[in-house]
Amino acid sequence: MKHIILSALIISTALSCAAAQDTPDTHQSLAKEVIALLSDTELALNSCRDAESVKEALPTFRELAKQAEAIKQKQLALPDSTLQEDITIARNVQDFQMLWEAIRAHIDRLMNENLLSPELRDVLRIAPTTN
Repeated sequence: MKHIILSALIISTALSCAAAQDTPDTHQSLAKEVIALLSDTELALNSCRDAESVKEALPTFRELAKQAEAIKQKQLALPDSTLQEDITIARNVQDFQMLWEAIRAHIDRLMNENLLSPELRDVLRIAPTTN
C-alpha cells in the first residue's frame, strides 16, 4: 500500500511539473523563479567556507547564472505588467529582501575572509575592489 501511495505521489508531482512547463510565463511565475534562484544562490554561498569549497561551488554558480539569464530573457518577452500583477508581485518583496540581505552577508563574509576568488567574482558579476 505504501508503494502505491508513493507511486501516486511521484506521478502526481511529475504531472504537475509537466503541466507547469506548458503554462505560459507570467510576471508572477517569474517572480517566484527569481525567489527560488536567490534561495539557491544563498545556499550555494553558504556552502563556501574555504578555498576548496569555493572552487567546488563554481559549477553551481555557473548554472545559477544561466538560470538568471533565462529568467531575464523570459521577462523581456512579456508585455508590461498590469497594476494587479504589480500588486501580486509586491507580495514577494519581503522574501526577496530577506534573501538578498543573506546573499550580501555571504559576499561580505567571503570578501573579509579573502575567499572571493576572481572566478567567483566573475560568475557572480562582482566588480573587483580597488583598495
